[in-house]
Amino acid sequence: MEAFLKVLPFIFEGFLSAVFQPLFWIVVLMVAFLNLRQIRLKETLFGIKDESLLFYTSLSFFYGLVGGLIGSFLMILFGVSIIEIGISYLWIIALVLMLVHPRFLCFSYAGGLLSLSSILFGFPNIDVPQLMGLVAILHMVESLLILSSGHVGAIPIYIRNDRGELVGGFSLQMYWPIPIVTLLIMSKSIFPGEWLNMPQWWPLIKPDIQGSLDNILYVIYPVVAALGYGDIALAHFPKEKVRKAALNLAAYSLILLFMCVVVSNYRTATLYLLPALFGPVGHEIIVHIGQRQELRGRPLFINPPEGIKVLEVLKGSFADRLGLSTCDVILKINDIPVNTKKELQEAFDINPWWAAVEYLKAADKRIRVDTIKKRLNEPFGIIPAPTPLDQPNIFINQKGFLAEKLKKLKELFIRRRKQ
Repeated sequence: MEAFLKVLPFIFEGFLSAVFQPLFWIVVLMVAFLNLRQIRLKETLFGIKDESLLFYTSLSFFYGLVGGLIGSFLMILFGVSIIEIGISYLWIIALVLMLVHPRFLCFSYAGGLLSLSSILFGFPNIDVPQLMGLVAILHMVESLLILSSGHVGAIPIYIRNDRGELVGGFSLQMYWPIPIVTLLIMSKSIFPGEWLNMPQWWPLIKPDIQGSLDNILYVIYPVVAALGYGDIALAHFPKEKVRKAALNLAAYSLILLFMCVVVSNYRTATLYLLPALFGPVGHEIIVHIGQRQELRGRPLFINPPEGIKVLEVLKGSFADRLGLSTCDVILKINDIPVNTKKELQEAFDINPWWAAVEYLKAADKRIRVDTIKKRLNEPFGIIPAPTPLDQPNIFINQKGFLAEKLKKLKELFIRRRKQ
């Protein structure tokens, strides 16, 4: 423990160095662009402009710093080295995959593909346990970030579940820029002198080097990463959903990390396949399980036989000042029963200065009646759960920019062949 306490100042120094790298700020801009897409999606779906790009990007930035600092300690604890793990290749593959689908901006997929290429074809020559150990620790950090902020900026959606029902829900998308430190291996002969002695059990993930570990020197090295989370919440509230997702991801990362520790001590090509395959496949499995729970579970956000269920309350609106929240059911406005968005607005417009609202509060299952002042020509300020007259506005298998362009080119090619 004493040795690690002496390392702490070097970790902080390397961490700050990562923050001031130009690549980190490029990643911050990329995260801002992805946040802007989310804001524009909400505006496109419901015509709402109540979101702040600065707020969401600042939040991503803050949590990314916290997550990066936690990840830095884990990197040093497990002894993850940057030597021969193909960081440049990893980034290139991750960015290309993001164009296929935004949720593929994830090193589990890029790391798995890179590892398999190295194992099967010998190119690039990388240290698979070290690379997938990096992936495992990043996902452990991601599970903490999902738990703390994965629900922020949830976007209301209308979607069909596996039973064909039109239901309301939320699209969960969050991205974080991650400054982090890892290790660089050098020979002690290059830097003679006094060096800090580490415990015999360290590093947990052994590097693939020739000779004794006593002849090598570890140097803290700053790197930059990005983490992204994408999910839907139809049968759970967003906060409940992210708790489940974080728990599943934490279990995944611990299994992958354990594999990397074992494989690094018994190095064979066959064993390398375990973390290389489990990385992307395991991640895809937990994504599939999460979506299946939502698409096949009992939907929360559907309209009852009477009244209008609230999907989301707009910030600063009449409904917000009234105290309405998600899953509350509006029964009457100005003593007029309401069952559709048109009926709601007509009843709300009867009195230009005040409105009396009778609603069922989801939190305590009690009916309340509140009368509060409103502004002239003010909208009510909710996004309701979908009615049978509405249409889905989100589809599960939506693609990224590159995939959409390829799809359009394919459709154009087919049309020209038919002509």
